[in-house]
Amino acid sequence: MNETKTKPIRYGLCFLLIAALCWLFPYSGDDWAWGSEIGMERLNVWFDNYNGRYVGNLIEMAMTRSNLVKTFIMGFCLTGIIYLAERIIRQKWAFYISCLALLLIPRPILRQAIVWSAGYSNYVVSIFLTFIFIAYVYPIFEKNTPKDKLWHSIPLLGLGFISALIVEHITIYNVVLAVGTILYTIAAHRKVLLSHVSYLLGSIGGTAYMFSNQAYHSIANNQDGYRQVAQGGIISRSIENYVQVIAKHLCLNNVWLNLAILTACILLFRQCIPLWKTKAERITAKSCLAVLTFFNIWAFLSSSGIGDNVKREPLLYAEAVLGILYLLACVIFSALVGIRKKCLWKVLFWNASILCITGPLLFVNPIGERCFFATYILFIMLLLELLHQLDTEQITGILEGRLFRFLCILGCTAGLAFYLNVYSSISQADHDRLEYIQEQVAGGETATEIIHLPYESYIWGATPEYEPWYQRYKLFHGLPKDLEIKTVSEYSDKNDEINSTD
Repeated sequence: MNETKTKPIRYGLCFLLIAALCWLFPYSGDDWAWGSEIGMERLNVWFDNYNGRYVGNLIEMAMTRSNLVKTFIMGFCLTGIIYLAERIIRQKWAFYISCLALLLIPRPILRQAIVWSAGYSNYVVSIFLTFIFIAYVYPIFEKNTPKDKLWHSIPLLGLGFISALIVEHITIYNVVLAVGTILYTIAAHRKVLLSHVSYLLGSIGGTAYMFSNQAYHSIANNQDGYRQVAQGGIISRSIENYVQVIAKHLCLNNVWLNLAILTACILLFRQCIPLWKTKAERITAKSCLAVLTFFNIWAFLSSSGIGDNVKREPLLYAEAVLGILYLLACVIFSALVGIRKKCLWKVLFWNASILCITGPLLFVNPIGERCFFATYILFIMLLLELLHQLDTEQITGILEGRLFRFLCILGCTAGLAFYLNVYSSISQADHDRLEYIQEQVAGGETATEIIHLPYESYIWGATPEYEPWYQRYKLFHGLPKDLEIKTVSEYSDKNDEINSTD
């Protein structure tokens, strides 16, 4: 069947399957505040002294007021990221790899950035909007001079402005991205495109509007009770952030993605050996492969064998150093391949984007797993671009082969089936525990117990355990404000007790 006819079917099915899974995601944590009168109070003062994520906040309010709206936004943006990845690489196989890579996303990022609506509205939506611009400008890396379409300027002005009002480190990246795009276009094509300038102006305007919020003045002066920036001890704060959080979530936990990147590098190494004329090039490439291999084995053992809460300082610092070596190896090997394959700026673009988005996270607290959804997507793009540089024979024989497509579909089916099992159990238990509490209230009870959900490691803030979460949970679900809630420590114990009274 013609690709023109099958492509809408592929993406339609992709959207429906993702949406079916997203329908099961429960509201949790900050969702209870945004979906209740607390969210309306923040809106009434236009989020003054709260944050400048105006667009992200509005999306979160919409998502927490309708599961149907939440499901559509989640399905649309995730499918959109996959579509844009294929559009950027211009290869059908990018669709299958992107789907599989998203299903293999580390669980900490999954639960905070995708499953949690408050995380999704900021961290997934922001990179989706940024990817629209990347897909638009990526042709500047081709030899042909890009055409300037004047009517694109107004939509890109709006895109730049809106994209800047969601999450801070992506806001900063968008400005750098726009500046870099203009400078590269001048250097490579001797042109300045109005559409690129429009996006830059929109990004600058949105950035100025975001950071004009009074909240950032409080944060800068460390007067905010939750968020801080490094002052005085900027170096020690940066080191602590990197060692304790960034090294782990930026690349250490990406076990399967790391393995795929290593595989791509090995295939490219075999192809590029004849192209590397100097001994220094060959030794450097081999050293990079050695680092990538060492890191892969270490990451697998660390992620699967040791819990984060029991790692001691010597191990944390060792992994921090290995993380830096891994990133350096990726950049250097990409450059070596890029020079010989004449795609230097393409592969360096994805490496530089990863570092640029990570940079601001060194200087702020707190930072969580959700902050690394964007870098995970960029690592996927680095993988796709590296694979794209393989010889035509290998691409045709491996990536475009029926066996590869079958294995990807099989992997996606297994992953989706697993998550549907997990989140259907969570969704049912979430419904049952609310129904139980409502029955208690209807029976005149002034105090009740709330059970934990199954598989809570797959959800962020699933069960209220103290104030203000008790109050927010009651507001979101319309329960009496004076209802006393006590959290039961074990899901199974309370579940058995409820079932025994049926």
